[in-house]
Amino acid sequence: MVARPRLLSLYLARAVLVGVGLTSLLLVGIYTLIEFIREARSLSGDYGGVEMLRYLAQTTPRRLYDIFPFAALIGTLLGLGSLASGNELVAMRAAGFDRRHLAVRVLLAVTVCLAAMLALSEWVIPDLETQARAERQQARTGQLHVGELGQFWLRDGTHVLRLGQSIWLDEARLDFTDVLVYQLGQDMRPQAILQAAQARHMGDAWRLTDVRWRRLADDARGTQAERVLESALSPELFLTAVNRPRLLAMTDLQQMRAYLQQSGLDSGPYDQALWTRLFFPINVLAMVLVGLPFVFQGARGGLRGVGLFAGVALGLVFFVLSRLSQSLGMILPLPLWFSSLIPALIIIALSLVLLRRL
Repeated sequence: MVARPRLLSLYLARAVLVGVGLTSLLLVGIYTLIEFIREARSLSGDYGGVEMLRYLAQTTPRRLYDIFPFAALIGTLLGLGSLASGNELVAMRAAGFDRRHLAVRVLLAVTVCLAAMLALSEWVIPDLETQARAERQQARTGQLHVGELGQFWLRDGTHVLRLGQSIWLDEARLDFTDVLVYQLGQDMRPQAILQAAQARHMGDAWRLTDVRWRRLADDARGTQAERVLESALSPELFLTAVNRPRLLAMTDLQQMRAYLQQSGLDSGPYDQALWTRLFFPINVLAMVLVGLPFVFQGARGGLRGVGLFAGVALGLVFFVLSRLSQSLGMILPLPLWFSSLIPALIIIALSLVLLRRL
């Protein structure tokens, strides 16, 4: 009698995990096919078929993370639907598993997958994305290289630049910190070295601030508050190579937020990315929870297809509303964390009400 609930729990978890796994494979496959078609249209330079396949392989974890909320919702409902089609959910309830027990065990199974996704987002995706984007841009243009410490190296006319940490503010504004510039002569040998605390690419020029320079010929040294260097690089080079805030690790997000706040700059994109990452597990569990009442209702009333469709539809509506709430949180006079959490709290309350009314 003690082992039976444990066996039923494992059986239920296996059905959920198999459903989530198969749905993840299907959605990642479709997503990868779409990116394959898009990348195949932009082959250029040394970026050929092999390089494209390598890029797609390196960015697969990011695609898996992006589609996981949908995979968790659809996979869970499919797994439970398969049990309901054989009246196994009814048998479980007859064995003493009420709706609350079933819901808790389903959420625990999804939490196992969530732990894997969080590990990917923190320790795998950031480095792979940086490497993949930089290698693709290097193969296409030959102007960008990533060093051993993850720093960007650029060739821009008579200058070679090493860019430290990148600061993504919006599509039209990208800043860099800890910048090192080598000014080359006609013989391609360094003539001067510049160090800047911060740099911004303005489209046709670099604007360096808090600059220290050294001329190698006579070892002359000096400082400047600001210095402008001509640039022949396209801004698209940075837009395609630099990771957005949502792809950074939590530690990097916190460091960038602290740096921007100390510098008096807008940390909004990094604040939003941080709260989105923190509330990712809650939002996924809320999406899964809101679909459960429809599975239970369908299993009882024989309308399994309708229940599955209703659960998926309501989960997708919640996903859209959560994204909308995050965007509105940037302009509404509410704490960003609170506006990001509101949709999940509402949908969890609605799910609990629906479960009680079954």
